[in-house]
Amino acid sequence: MKYFTLLLLIIILVPGCGQKHGDGDHQGTAVKRTVWTKKSELFVEYTEPGVAKKSQFLLHFTELATFKPITEGSLILTFIHPSGESFSIKIDSPTKPGIFRADAVFKNTGRYTMKAALAGKTFSDEIMIDGIDVKGERDHADKKSSTEKEGYLIAFSKEQQWRIDFKTESPLRQTISSSFVSAGEFIPISSNEVTISAPLTGILSVSKRLPFLGQKINRDEAVAQIEPAVSQQGGIGQLSAAYAESKNRAALAQKEHDRAKRLYEAKAVPKRRLEEAELALDSARAALSPLERAMESIKKGTFEGRIMVRSPLKGTVVELLVSNGKAVEAGQPLMRIINTSMLWLRANIPATEIGRIKGFSQATFSVAGVGSGFKPTRLVAINDVVDAKSRTVPVIFEVSNPQGVFKAGMFADVSIRTGQVENGVTLPEEALFEDEGRFFVFVQKDGESFERREVSAGIRGNGYAHITKGVEEGERIVTKGGYYVKLASLSSRMQQGHGHEH
Repeated sequence: MKYFTLLLLIIILVPGCGQKHGDGDHQGTAVKRTVWTKKSELFVEYTEPGVAKKSQFLLHFTELATFKPITEGSLILTFIHPSGESFSIKIDSPTKPGIFRADAVFKNTGRYTMKAALAGKTFSDEIMIDGIDVKGERDHADKKSSTEKEGYLIAFSKEQQWRIDFKTESPLRQTISSSFVSAGEFIPISSNEVTISAPLTGILSVSKRLPFLGQKINRDEAVAQIEPAVSQQGGIGQLSAAYAESKNRAALAQKEHDRAKRLYEAKAVPKRRLEEAELALDSARAALSPLERAMESIKKGTFEGRIMVRSPLKGTVVELLVSNGKAVEAGQPLMRIINTSMLWLRANIPATEIGRIKGFSQATFSVAGVGSGFKPTRLVAINDVVDAKSRTVPVIFEVSNPQGVFKAGMFADVSIRTGQVENGVTLPEEALFEDEGRFFVFVQKDGESFERREVSAGIRGNGYAHITKGVEEGERIVTKGGYYVKLASLSSRMQQGHGHEH
């Protein structure tokens, strides 16, 4: 780690050029100008021009698509006087990657406009810079000393920028939504899952092959065939006897109820006698009802003395618990079938986030290997209890799955929106740095000087942060390589207005 830090400091501190400004006849004040176009950044350093005095111009060209120096091509500088008179200088190639040098001699005082036309095999651009002031000797003598302090900035040269992954951007106005991601799992809908059990004791017939795992089953399709046991215990005989006995009890309870009702209406017995008869009748009917359904099922499913077991649900066999020829007991599970055309997606929302959620209508989810941007059909339920171990609140969404793309047991990342800002000023999150709970960014003041500025950040989403205070539209903010600028701020401070050596 020590050697890595040392390497970073070397990258930051070692300058990229070696020749000093001001090789011309006139040693004027150093001037710096930076202009951005859609394609390039031009950073110009020059000595303040005087009439009939040679002034050196140092031009740094950066291609904004890559933030690397422009390494080939010719440059034509045209200086235009307010009167319309002009002169041009042609530089055939860069002195160093990204750097062109030119010596200009001006005949007249005034405020010139400089046009820099760059032409190369793969890149060309034209940049205009106004306000190149050419003064006389008296003007220079009256000028205030350049050593007057104008504030401190962070020095970070173009050569240092070109050596790293570096980028500056202007704040972007856009709609930004904040959200958080929670782990989720697909589970079957409770009403779309069934475990089929043996209705009575017997042997699974080998004449009816059991379905295989993954087989699609239709509603009421026969999935197994049971040959009833020879013994009375647990077989159809026992079921028939139990049904007959329960039916007789229900008939006797009905007769007793009718008799008690007649006697009560004749005022021969108290009301309590009738109430007891009603309770006995209800109990007898409750005991008879499941036996009636079982007998009806067996009658419909009987084939040549065997009992057909049918699926009450359309779906897929996901678990097979028996095999052909095996003996089964009444109530023993045979297989599990799930209909996955609709699934539940259970997400565990941190208790600390549940209060920030404005609504679940904007929830989306992604599944590894399948895709992202999927939307649930609806919100099913939000649990009212926080899980004691995970400190999360289970939330269930319904997901349409007609093509069977999602599988029960799959995991998903569920993204839930917590807020939104319309047309807000935003920056990439990597542009922000935090220091003791306060956020700051690095603002590019000119080509090689930067200002550390505190900002206020709001909601974040999709890699961007809403900036509520601290930056203006049109300013250039460091969005890549800010860590190196931060290190430079610890080791190098410059006064605004000072130049550097090339």
